[in-house]
This record gives sequence, C-alpha cells and structure tokens, in this order.
Amino acid sequence: MGVFAYLSARRRRTKVRLLGWRWRRNPLRRRSDLVEAWLGLVTALLLCTVPFLGWWSGRSVDRALQHVVRVEHRERTLVAAAVAPARTAKDAAKSLPGSAGSAAEDAQRGDLLVWTGPDHRKHSATVSSDLEVWRDGTLRLWTDRQGRIAPPPLDSATAVTHSVLAGIAAASAAGGMLLIVRQVLLWRLMLRRMDSWERAWDRAGQDWGRAGAGG
Repeated sequence: MGVFAYLSARRRRTKVRLLGWRWRRNPLRRRSDLVEAWLGLVTALLLCTVPFLGWWSGRSVDRALQHVVRVEHRERTLVAAAVAPARTAKDAAKSLPGSAGSAAEDAQRGDLLVWTGPDHRKHSATVSSDLEVWRDGTLRLWTDRQGRIAPPPLDSATAVTHSVLAGIAAASAAGGMLLIVRQVLLWRLMLRRMDSWERAWDRAGQDWGRAGAGG
C-alpha cells in the first residue's frame, strides 16, 4: 500500500515539474518557451475578466433600453378605437382629419378604425391587425401625442431579455477573440521555434551521427 502511495505522489510531482518546466532555467528552455508560458498566464487572467465584461455590457444595454422604455411609455398612449361601418368607411376615410389618403384603397388589408387621439381630434386609418390591442373587450390602439398610430412601446421585460442576450454575446465574442489571438500568437511562436531548430541543426553540421565522422 505504501509503494502505491509513493508511486502516486512521485507521479504527481513529475506532472507538476513537467507543467512548470518553462518557468525554470534549464538547457532545453528557449525564449519562445518562456513567451508561451507568459502567454498562457496572461490568457488565463484575461479569461477571468470575460464574465465581468459580459456583466458590464449587459448593464450598459439595460440602462439604455430602460431609458427607451420610459420615453416610449411617456410619449405613447393607448386610446380606444372603433371599427367604421362598412357602408360609411369610404366617406369616413375622406372626411375625418388626419386620415391616411390610401385608407379606402387599403381596406382589404386591414380594418378602417376611428379613434380620438390625445390631441382630442378624430382620426381614422386602415390599421393592420398586428397593431390592434384588445383589453377588457375594448379595441385599442397605441398612438403618439398627435394621435398618429405608433408601434407598441418597448416593455421592461423585453428590455431585460435583450440586455441579458447582449451581455452573453459580448462575453462570448470577447472570449472567442481572446482565444483566436492566442492561437495566432502560438502559431507564430511555433514558426519561430521551427526556424530556430533548423538553424541549430545547420550549425551542428550535416555529418552529425555518421559512422567514422569522429563522433
């Protein structure tokens, strides 16, 4: 039992020495080996900052989007609307102020709705069904301060989702770019190492190892 423990401990010490041989002075270590060791250490430290970068990016995007949420909810109003009767749809589209000029022509692509905007003026337009909002059995529309139809404002939950995805994307991009740069630098180091080995081989001479060459 003691023999197995001794061999296991010796194996662990050997692994540690093999992993850290680039940091110790020895005849086999070259400058490229030391550079590679420092590159691995710097890469590991930078990878530790990737989660913080993702968090910071997500927080920045969330602050910007939450500002957009507040502005849009302040500038847009949900007003009640009604469907214009079919027989008077064309007349309503022509007579009511603020109506779209092509409302009667586009009647097949949506409902001709009539509503009173925040400016207390009557408005009418052909509205696509994806802009209609039903609340408590009442048809409503999002409009701006002039009573013009506007897209629904951004809600806080959607803003949080976008900020989380932005943080994940930023962290993933930073981590991926860091690893790509590391691989490129390792490739360059390997090329320099191969050139160094080739020059050392040339200095050793072409007759090294031959029988009768005095070796």
